[in-house]
Amino acid sequence: MKKEEIIKYVNEHATSTILSFPDRGSSWGSSSYRGNFSGWIPASIIVRYGCKSVSEIFAGGGTTSDVCRDLEIPYCGIDLNPNPVRPDISVMDILDYTKDLPDGFYQSDLQILHPPYPGINDIHYSNHMWKGDSRSISADIQEMPWEKGMHAVNQAMMRGYAAMPKGAYQAVVVGDIRQKGIFRSMLTNLTLPGEQVQVLIKKQHNTSSGRKYYANHKFFFIEHEYVVITKKPSGYEIAFVVPQHYTMDIRDSQSATWKDVVYAVLRQLGTSVSLDKIYEEIEPHKKAQGNPHWKAKVRQTLQMLAKIGSATHVAYGKWCVA
Repeated sequence: MKKEEIIKYVNEHATSTILSFPDRGSSWGSSSYRGNFSGWIPASIIVRYGCKSVSEIFAGGGTTSDVCRDLEIPYCGIDLNPNPVRPDISVMDILDYTKDLPDGFYQSDLQILHPPYPGINDIHYSNHMWKGDSRSISADIQEMPWEKGMHAVNQAMMRGYAAMPKGAYQAVVVGDIRQKGIFRSMLTNLTLPGEQVQVLIKKQHNTSSGRKYYANHKFFFIEHEYVVITKKPSGYEIAFVVPQHYTMDIRDSQSATWKDVVYAVLRQLGTSVSLDKIYEEIEPHKKAQGNPHWKAKVRQTLQMLAKIGSATHVAYGKWCVA
C-alpha cells in the first residue's frame, strides 16, 4: 500500500480514542499468526504522532514491520521465535539481561509492544507457531501463569523504556481475560513508565473471545483491547507507576466507619447472633483498639441500624440483618 494512501486513510478513520478496523490492512503481517493485530493500529499511532522510526518488542507475525515498510520509515523488532517472519526482526528473549537490545531501539521515536496474554489456554506460540529449545520455551509469556506472566510483561516494558531516547513514545496493546469465570485485566496490572499520554480503545473483530458464550449470559462479551501510550520526558529519568494489590480486614481499616464494621459482622455471621458474639468478632481488631468505649459504640450502631431498617433486634441481646 502506498504511503500517501495510508496517511489519508488514517486521517479519515482514526480521529478519536476508539479505533475500529475490521480490515487488517493491505497484506500486513502473517494472518495465520495468532494474536496479530490490524496493521491500522501501528499505522494510526505512527501517523498521529509523526513518528519517524519504530522499534518493537514481541514482533510476532511481522505486521508492524510491514506497515513501516509501506510508510518508508526504519523498523527494528525482536521476538522469541527462533525463525523470525521478517528479516528486520531479531531473535531475542527480552527477559535475558545478558543480551543487549539492537541499536534500533536506542534510535526509534516510537516503541510498540503487543505482549502475549499470560495463561490463555487456547493460544500457544512455543512448539505450535514456532519450535524452540527449552530456554526459549521457558521464556514464552503465553505459557506462564498470570502473576508470573504479568511480571514478565512489565519487565519487558521497563527494559524497552530504558533504551528509548528522550521524547520517544511507548505504545503497549493489552486486553482483558476471562477464564472459567475469573476476570483479569492486563491494563490494571501494568507498570507504566514515563508520562502517560493517552489510552485508546481498540475494537476487536472476528475474535473467539467476542463470540464466546458465557454461562447464563452473566458477562458482556470481551470485544476490545487497550492501547496505552506513554512518553519518555527526559534522558535519565525512569519514573513509573506500579500497580499494588492490598487485602485488609474491614475491622482493621482506618477509613471504615462503625456502621461499615458492625453491618459487615452481622452479614458475615448470617443468622441471629448474640451481642457477645459481635463483641468477640470485633475486639481483636484495630477498630476496637484505642477506644475504651468501643462496646458502647457497637450498641449505639446496632440501634441506629435498627432505626433505618438494616438490622433487627430479634430478642434480648440478639441481632440479625434485617
